[in-house]
Amino acid sequence: MSSSGKHNSKRLARAKVKPTEDSATGEKDSRPASRKKTPAQVRADRKKRVTSIVIIVFAVIMAVSMMMPSCSAIVGNNQASESTKKESSSSSKDDSSSSSAEDDSSSSSSKTTSTSDSLKKLDSSYEESLASLQKRLKKNPKDLAALLNLGNGYMSWGYQAASLATTDAEKTHVNDILGKAINYFDQYLELNDSDTVKVNRALCQFYQGDTDAALQALQKVTEDSPKFPLGWANLGMVYESKGQTGNAQAAYKKAEKTDPKDSYGAKSFAEQRLSAIESAASSSANGTSSTTGTTSGTTSGTSGQGLSGALGGLGLSGSGN
Repeated sequence: MSSSGKHNSKRLARAKVKPTEDSATGEKDSRPASRKKTPAQVRADRKKRVTSIVIIVFAVIMAVSMMMPSCSAIVGNNQASESTKKESSSSSKDDSSSSSAEDDSSSSSSKTTSTSDSLKKLDSSYEESLASLQKRLKKNPKDLAALLNLGNGYMSWGYQAASLATTDAEKTHVNDILGKAINYFDQYLELNDSDTVKVNRALCQFYQGDTDAALQALQKVTEDSPKFPLGWANLGMVYESKGQTGNAQAAYKKAEKTDPKDSYGAKSFAEQRLSAIESAASSSANGTSSTTGTTSGTTSGTSGQGLSGALGGLGLSGSGN
């Protein structure tokens, strides 16, 4: 080969294609020229990417829009639930108040029923025990013992029934019982005079609420029999119930004087009542209230038992004064 041919051959070897450099990064592009994307392909790729982004965004929007009704329903349900709870709580309070009122009403009704039943039992007991005396009196209308015991029995019945009577009908029933006692006492007094029976008759009027009639009757007893202690003791009680403290104290002192050995129980009864009056006066002076058990200020006449053998006290006998 000639020298010129060798020279040309070297030139051709140097002229081999060199790796291109990326104009942007300055790095050599080692990819074959056949794999390099054309501008059209680059634009197509960009278009695909933009399209994909648009599709994703659209899908997100659609998903959110589909979820909105559910979210709204959830929020609405929560609000409804809270409202229901509030209404339930309010209803519960109303029910509680209503239940409390019903309980109070039921309790009151129960008490009324209880006292009514007790009154019926009391009536039944006395009717049975007095039945034999009534049969005895029917055979002999002048049987003093039967008349006295019937009077005492109805008096005791009426006094006990008065503490149980709550309705107008029951109170009328009590007055009827006490009226029968007065009737039997009147029959007895027509046949036999007795200060004890007169006192018991006056106490029946007192329990009926006729305080003035009872006061007049007891004043008459103490005028006719000034040494009879039961007259003074019960007169003091009636005065006390009317708020006439001075007269009550004077009568109680008379009861003490006429029953020095407490044979009738008048002395101890009077001492108890005088002590109660003094205690009440002392408390009033000190500006405090005191429960003394006095009958002062009563209007029904049933709060003071009075002193009578018919009510479990002393001083009553079948043929006493």
